[in-house]
Amino acid sequence: MAFGCYLSVTLLLSVWTTAKCDHIPNGVHMECRDRYFMIAVDLSYSGNEPVFEAVDETGVYPITKEYAAKCGYSVSVVPASEHLELRASYFSCHTDNKEDEVLTFSFNLIVTPKGKDVTYALNKTCCPPLPWSPREVSVRSDVACPTGTKKDDWDASFKRAYSSATSAWQVMFQRAQPGVLPISLNTAKTHGYTFDLTDGRLVFRTRYGQPESYRT
Repeated sequence: MAFGCYLSVTLLLSVWTTAKCDHIPNGVHMECRDRYFMIAVDLSYSGNEPVFEAVDETGVYPITKEYAAKCGYSVSVVPASEHLELRASYFSCHTDNKEDEVLTFSFNLIVTPKGKDVTYALNKTCCPPLPWSPREVSVRSDVACPTGTKKDDWDASFKRAYSSATSAWQVMFQRAQPGVLPISLNTAKTHGYTFDLTDGRLVFRTRYGQPESYRT
């Protein structure tokens, strides 16, 4: 099923202690990029370093440094423009994903322009302007769609199998030394690796500097 693409910027009235917002300030800019969504905040407006929270139907999640690495966000200061940038992967944890084509983001932005906390609710929907390139992941060959099976039926069955039997899935990290054994996805998650299944992709995410990684 195809979904129409649209862009929207919606302001929701939010209350934080005694302060409230009634508009999106000029110091905040939102933009859909090729592979991620970006929010830029002018530090001259925001006072102390702004705080971001990801929002979805399950709750509100502060984007700390650790949570950003786990969930596909990055927050960094751009000295040249005196902006703080939040970049959210199109496959970040709390993105509302419709068939990898229509992706909706919801964030809270908390700033202190005059010493008082003010919360803005920022929402935007993006459609990736470039087609997704193929990705390869090492899985058993019998996971491929059997001959004669409709793709939609196979995709639905595959997702049900993933959700009901992830404990049987395994991942192996390729290293130079021999004797590396596969581990379960549950074990991999305890080591800081994340696996998600969207409508069209198996998404693997990890922070930099994991023990199984190496530099060249």
